[in-house]
Amino acid sequence: MFRRVKNLWPLAKERFTPGLHSARHDGPRAEKLYRQAIPIYVEAVSANDVNAGIARIKLGRTLLRQRRYAEAQIETRAGYDVLITQMDPKVSWLVNARKDLVEEYEALKQPGQVAKFQAEIVRTQAKPSEVSSKK
Repeated sequence: MFRRVKNLWPLAKERFTPGLHSARHDGPRAEKLYRQAIPIYVEAVSANDVNAGIARIKLGRTLLRQRRYAEAQIETRAGYDVLITQMDPKVSWLVNARKDLVEEYEALKQPGQVAKFQAEIVRTQAKPSEVSSKK
């Protein structure tokens, strides 16, 4: 286990580097760093770890900004599927992932998936009293 955690140290030292590259619109550099980080998280903890899910959502957003919709959808959805089982549906990672998935599925001309995630957006924005009254 120590070796696995030790492998994360370079990433921990520069934890925000991929995000900074995304913020600067250096998509290829951010993509490279996320693609390096994800296997390390998976090896050190598991593919279902929250950090691995977040990294995949961030990679998806990086690919989305490059208009690489099919690749973006795969990463965003994989990250979303990890986080939705472990976090409150209103957490910002999931809120943003839903919006990205809508954009990705629209570009991929998959109206059924667009409708599914738009409905989830509406459902998670509803107040608890509105949700219970609709049942």
